[in-house]
Amino acid sequence: MRAASLLVCLGLLVLSECQPREQPEPVQYNVPAEVEPYILSFRNEAAKRSYPVSTANLIVSFGALPHTDECGQCQLQSGKTPRITLSTAASCWQQLSANERECLVFHELGHCLLSRIHKTDRFPDGTYVSLMNPDNTGVYATCRYPINENDCDKRPRRTYYVDELFNPATPKPAWAR
Repeated sequence: MRAASLLVCLGLLVLSECQPREQPEPVQYNVPAEVEPYILSFRNEAAKRSYPVSTANLIVSFGALPHTDECGQCQLQSGKTPRITLSTAASCWQQLSANERECLVFHELGHCLLSRIHKTDRFPDGTYVSLMNPDNTGVYATCRYPINENDCDKRPRRTYYVDELFNPATPKPAWAR
């Protein structure tokens, strides 16, 4: 009886080792032409900061998202190609300015390629500390947070937010009050 049990256990062990293991997906790159400039911009910004990042294994597509208030979503699964879905909802991609689209794509790439999570911290003036905030991926896209009434030059803000995206320890900018 004991020998039979041992034989059954040994047989099960052999069978479980013989099961085909799930192979990782091959490297894939599939990005819509209208999103490609933002992926290139992300790579260029990473290179400027000597940040090693590869977009060689990435799929971006347009589609419906389960939460209607989301305009983008990163899906990461072990052994699978990172996937970003950009919402086809009327209030999303088609309604965004070029800068807002860049913010959205950078935010999702922050999740998928930089392993960044949402960050809800704010500066004393109410502006978000990070592009990785869950509510407003257009933080440097428009004149939402002017320093004064006539200040709509967002270049310093963009530089800060992109710096912070690649380095969360980026010091507080001079414009943050």
